[in-house]
Amino acid sequence: MAGAAWWPQFASELTKLGLTVDILLLVALIIEYQITPKPSSISAERRVEDRLSIGRDNKVSLEITYTGTTALRCEVKDDVPGGMEFDYARAQIFHTILKPQEAVSLNYILHPRKRGSYVFGKTNIRYLSLLGLTWREVKVDLTRNVKVYSDLKALHDLSVKLSHSSELGELHQKKRGQGTEFASLREYAVGDDSKAIDWNATARRDRPVVRTYETEQEQRLLILVDAGRMMVSDLEGLTRFDRALNAALCLALTGLSHNDQVGIGIFADKPLLYLPPKRGKIYMNRILEATFSVEPKMVEPDYAGILAYFASAQKGRSLMVVLTDLTDPTGSQALLSGLANLAPRHLPFCVTLKDRQVLEMAQATGTGLSTAAAEPSNDGDKANEKSHLSGSAKRQMLETIYKRAVAIDLLNQREIALSTLTRRGCLVLDCPPQELSDKLVEKYLEVKSRARL
Repeated sequence: MAGAAWWPQFASELTKLGLTVDILLLVALIIEYQITPKPSSISAERRVEDRLSIGRDNKVSLEITYTGTTALRCEVKDDVPGGMEFDYARAQIFHTILKPQEAVSLNYILHPRKRGSYVFGKTNIRYLSLLGLTWREVKVDLTRNVKVYSDLKALHDLSVKLSHSSELGELHQKKRGQGTEFASLREYAVGDDSKAIDWNATARRDRPVVRTYETEQEQRLLILVDAGRMMVSDLEGLTRFDRALNAALCLALTGLSHNDQVGIGIFADKPLLYLPPKRGKIYMNRILEATFSVEPKMVEPDYAGILAYFASAQKGRSLMVVLTDLTDPTGSQALLSGLANLAPRHLPFCVTLKDRQVLEMAQATGTGLSTAAAEPSNDGDKANEKSHLSGSAKRQMLETIYKRAVAIDLLNQREIALSTLTRRGCLVLDCPPQELSDKLVEKYLEVKSRARL
């Protein structure tokens, strides 16, 4: 019809042609609507764990089932939880072919960086009509709540390792010697401590009898996680607090697997969580749920007061593990004093996170200064350009040297603070985040094997 304005002499013919095309198109759309499979022939199901792990790849699977009789070209987009971060394309669109009477599986990966509750929405499916004229859409309501916890996969791997560990059996063997639990009576031998003589048994048997003891294996472990200012910053993809919490949960699982009484506390400027020491692997579920929603705060903890509070809540001697971070002896004086005050009654254990970026910066070397500065300047613009390049290289070199000096000073001050703790009777562990859980468990098992408590 629009052509009639350009060619008035053919207006009548063009109008008829336009109406004919419109009618044909309308007929085609009606036929296409009738022959194209209905949305009801397509269904979807989402498979995802109810509990996801922070900082890990979590697989999500979509299964699209098609009951039609002709193949369809379609696009699938899942409504992923808002606020969740991904290493892969966010809410990526899948392009696939739906074959008759078949199901297709589509997978993607979630990599959450923060604990919390999340909601999956609908699964959106668009498919092209058989004549290729229109797209039709199906929205499948698969709304579902999921929770992102600490590193559950690491806990699962550790649980398997502990169940197959021969060391677990060795630690539960009763060791006779100097301990606190009575084992048996035996006749006195040369070299035995006279304090071990059981005078009542000696009188009954008319010969010296001594008591023997087994090393106490069921001990008390209290894990404290700092959620203050020092733990808010990011460390290789997760906050320092989440790194520490992952390690704390691995330690708690190990302690419960060894039948120790395990408790956990989280603190900032005040106690945020306290679960008193108890035995039994079932207690691990309560610890997981209790720590699920705790977040660090930008506040300065009162280390001395808070550590004294947790210490006073313990009925007997405990291994008190404090996962935190420190800078230098002056800036960490309150933490050092609080840990030192635990030593007479408890066994304090300070665990800190080593920043590999600071280590790499301290080991960095500046190169190219002499080459850039020594370039000859012969004439005019060429000389100015080389002078500019030389100046830029110098600034870069000076910046590298300055950063390296700051990093070295930070590491030296940190070593002084850790040495101060060691001299005051505190166990110390300082390692990168990727090694923290394994190293912490190894150190704990060493403490048990040596009966440090």
